[in-house]
Amino acid sequence: MTQLTLNNLTKTVAGETLFTAEHLTAQSGDRVGIIGANGTGKSTLAHIICGTDTDFTGQRAVTDTAILVPQIAPNAGRSGGQSMLDRIRRAMAQRPELLILDEPSANLDDEHQSWLIGQLQHFSGLLIIISHDRELLAAVATQIWSLEDHVYTQYNGSFTKFETYREQRRENARSQYQNEQNDRRKLRLAVQARHEKADRIRKGSRSMSAAERANSQSVREQNAGKMERGARALRDRAERQTTTVKPHETAALKLVATDLPPVTGKRLIAVEDLHLKRGKHNLLQHARFSVTPGERVALAGPNGCGKSTLIEAILSHAPNTRLAPSARVGYFHQDMTELPAAKTVWQVMSAATALDGNRTRQVMGAFGLTARFYDRLVGDLSGGEQVKLQLLAILVSTSNLLILDEPTNYLDLPALRALEDYLIGYPGTVLFVAHDQEFRQHVATRTLVMADHQLTDPAKTAKGVPASDLPRLQFEYDQAMMAPELDTQRLKELREQIAAIKGK
Repeated sequence: MTQLTLNNLTKTVAGETLFTAEHLTAQSGDRVGIIGANGTGKSTLAHIICGTDTDFTGQRAVTDTAILVPQIAPNAGRSGGQSMLDRIRRAMAQRPELLILDEPSANLDDEHQSWLIGQLQHFSGLLIIISHDRELLAAVATQIWSLEDHVYTQYNGSFTKFETYREQRRENARSQYQNEQNDRRKLRLAVQARHEKADRIRKGSRSMSAAERANSQSVREQNAGKMERGARALRDRAERQTTTVKPHETAALKLVATDLPPVTGKRLIAVEDLHLKRGKHNLLQHARFSVTPGERVALAGPNGCGKSTLIEAILSHAPNTRLAPSARVGYFHQDMTELPAAKTVWQVMSAATALDGNRTRQVMGAFGLTARFYDRLVGDLSGGEQVKLQLLAILVSTSNLLILDEPTNYLDLPALRALEDYLIGYPGTVLFVAHDQEFRQHVATRTLVMADHQLTDPAKTAKGVPASDLPRLQFEYDQAMMAPELDTQRLKELREQIAAIKGK
């Protein structure tokens, strides 16, 4: 039986602690899901377990040789999904006792994701999966190693139970923080009330005569002193209270239509009777579809069916395709070589953004690129962090049409949720490819399926949140409220329009 134990393990990079793990253990039959933010050390831990990284302190005990399938490897001209499948099949054919898979579902289509889940559920050895894929983790993992604030913690149980536990912990922290703030506020009010009462006692009643005021001065001063000592005691009690750190809450940022270049015409993308080839291989025949302003259209289909090739044909203005003249395209396709390695994160973002500095920082923070990243060189970022940076530079650009080819690959779970929220509230138009079914279901208002050389638009497609004028109307309402002169009639109209949308 394979046994894996890590005790008091610390990994240091450039003099700073990357992560610590007090005690992690697993054995044959366990399926461990490793989760955490991009760039925090998940892949590094995999190399430590494999023995290819020995630069750490602490104890590592592994009874069998591990086989690691890395997340990024040469594709030899094949799609990312096909390359990953080949590497997983070769690894599993060796029947390893300890198998480590780093983002194994990245780029896999629906059919192969189901195949992968089935294979991993029946794996008899010790399995370790580094992943941000919620469906894969929920279906496969029997325990979770969570990396948060540079510390690994082990949770025995499914990913679904872990998420419930984590959300309950966050809710408890929010509740405890709010209760403490309420108690502090009450104590401050009580202190203020005692000081005010002490002042009133010192002054005495207005109805007092001069003689009464003089005769009672000593008593009044004693009573006021007692009141002030009570106020100081309450103030000291408030200062001694243990304060819960305020839970981090990421503010959602939704753009409004006025942030984007205006769109003219009924269709941003039009494809008519398109025949699509890759080399000698036919990919599509007689393809026909259009994308109208405000839609969020998903392209789905098996690996190698031509989704990326179709996007490239549209962008290159291939025959039988048309982009509207008013379309301003922001194109994401995960080519990290296009990022300037010698520039800082903030230099890249400030050159790309069409928003003001505060709103740009707000969007970056929602995706996990906080202030500590601003001065870091792009070349020093992890692969997942570079994916975030390239994606963010496109999201905040002067684009009214986002074309996103696998934007969810390698994004950590908070960034994935931030991207969902951002696109659902995005007032422009989106055409995207994503094999993450849950993401597709949440975001898409329409899904086009490519299979067997055909492109179809099924009657029952993903039911994403429809595009709405609500962000624009709320923005206009806020602007009207802050105007030097209130236009009450316009405010009434805006309130009615907002209420009508919310009531639907």
